[in-house]
Amino acid sequence: MIFPYVYWDYLIYVSVFFMNSPVISKPHVASHLSALDASEKLRYRHVLAKYERRKFIGVTGAAAAALMIGASNSDAAWFGYSTKPVAGIPSSWVSIKGMDVYRYANYVKSLRLRNITPRMVLAPHFKTRGCIANTLPPRKLWKKIGPTLKIIDRMVGEMGLPVQHIVSAYRSPRYNYAVRGKSRSLHKENRALDVVFRGASASHVARVARHLRDSKRKFKGGIGQYRGFVHIDTRGYNADW
Repeated sequence: MIFPYVYWDYLIYVSVFFMNSPVISKPHVASHLSALDASEKLRYRHVLAKYERRKFIGVTGAAAAALMIGASNSDAAWFGYSTKPVAGIPSSWVSIKGMDVYRYANYVKSLRLRNITPRMVLAPHFKTRGCIANTLPPRKLWKKIGPTLKIIDRMVGEMGLPVQHIVSAYRSPRYNYAVRGKSRSLHKENRALDVVFRGASASHVARVARHLRDSKRKFKGGIGQYRGFVHIDTRGYNADW
């Protein structure tokens, strides 16, 4: 039999929507389509077109919603890392520099360092010289500090002495100029750290760093000895001063 057209809206929607368990199969619909008059055929095509539009909107809407929900709950969300609070990071830092403080801290946390905390790494970014305040590194530079941090972390095990504090990490161009850093400083690339180890002289720290670099070949980079601290970077080739 041919269904009266008053039922077609309902039947077509149910048939097409529940494709795994159709009320009316495609062959069934096709076999009766030829028996419809012109007005019923037009109505059928109109209903089917309306369904396809709603299906597209529904699928794309659901996909967009899933993406937004996933991004908000993921550690690799829109800006790369979670905005969850990190132990040791003061909320006052977030008030000053925004949610990237937590994102960058979560990046440092993801490195699973044994002897260096996110607070140690972020603290130098809140220093000022005169009226010039340092900044967090641009997001595109965040991962460049990872190899250097891992070398410093390894040095703790080699010496059996803890990191006392990190004197300098990333420096913004303006802050680097204010502290009279070199114009081509690796600090501006977020590859360098100036570090102090508790109970160790700068000369001893430099020797341990050169041992890891030259004898154990754990990295290629620069080692600079200064009064009170040592500069270490992972520039990709060796340099000493």
